Amino acid sequence: MHEERDDTPVRDVSRAKEDGRKLSSQLFEMMQIKNSKTTEPGPHAALCDDKDPDRYYAIRHAWAAYGVTFEELQEAMERTKKDMPEKGWKVVKYGPDTSPAKTLELIADSAEKEFSVAIHLLDERKKQRDSRLTVNLVSTCYETPKGKTVSAP
Repeated sequence: MHEERDDTPVRDVSRAKEDGRKLSSQLFEMMQIKNSKTTEPGPHAALCDDKDPDRYYAIRHAWAAYGVTFEELQEAMERTKKDMPEKGWKVVKYGPDTSPAKTLELIADSAEKEFSVAIHLLDERKKQRDSRLTVNLVSTCYETPKGKTVSAP
């Protein structure tokens, strides 16, 4: 049976996850908030649009930095925005998002690795909770190499 190939890049799941892990580490380094705490879950393979879930996937890595002052988080957003271009990122948007809270949002694309990131500065001071930077890193859609599946790389 003949299968049509599309233009989806072919990439090993473990290598794509490692790219996600490295890019997240790079983002954290740009923030320069070493005294903060971060959430733990690492990158994972997620469903990709309406394509075959055994062969197609996107890497997602959602994490947050917290445990420092709101002002330190604001400064981290500024540093990250400033440093991104020299690290291969193109800033697509920087400013308030469309939520009622008008949360500060930074959206950027990695020119080299086919990933995008959305970073939000959540101000939780009125709720007497830790403010945080939420980071949502996502790759383009990939196809597994021939003979491999997403769940069994």
